[in-house]
Amino acid sequence: TWFDQPAKKVARRQARKEKAAKAAPRPVGFLRPAVHCQTARYNMRVRAGRGFTLAELKAAGVSRNDARTIGIAVDFRRRNKSQEALDANVARLRVYLDKVVWNKEKPTGKIDVAGKATVGSIEAAFPVIATKATPEFVTITDAMRSREAYKATRELHNEPILAGLRVSKAREE
Repeated sequence: TWFDQPAKKVARRQARKEKAAKAAPRPVGFLRPAVHCQTARYNMRVRAGRGFTLAELKAAGVSRNDARTIGIAVDFRRRNKSQEALDANVARLRVYLDKVVWNKEKPTGKIDVAGKATVGSIEAAFPVIATKATPEFVTITDAMRSREAYKATRELHNEPILAGLRVSKAREE
């Protein structure tokens, strides 16, 4: 079968190492946004996405053309569905931009994280970390106990469905 598989693995690792050394002090790779997985099974999980949206770049004050030159991935097709995710990615971009050290000789930047040695990859310097939501505990009151939650949710669900019938019934009367 594939007897050269372990040797190719070593060769790929060595090539990545040489690429990082050749690009030094610039990091290898691009900064990627924190996005949620798609399906119902995994949508609570946060992972690295393909690239930042144009709205996120605009909010962070980065032009779409300059983003790729300073190591920021751009995805023109992705759309923001929530304000929270947009704010989190804008904050991620701002942290990155604060740490970029502009080099006068080359048009690209290098990253010096917390004054330590220059990092080889952006993924290592800026990992995507999921923040866990802490539940808010409240004491249950008598008003909460007496409220019929199922009935209230059904009424809210049926409200737009029955709106047309109620309007036509009001016209008849």
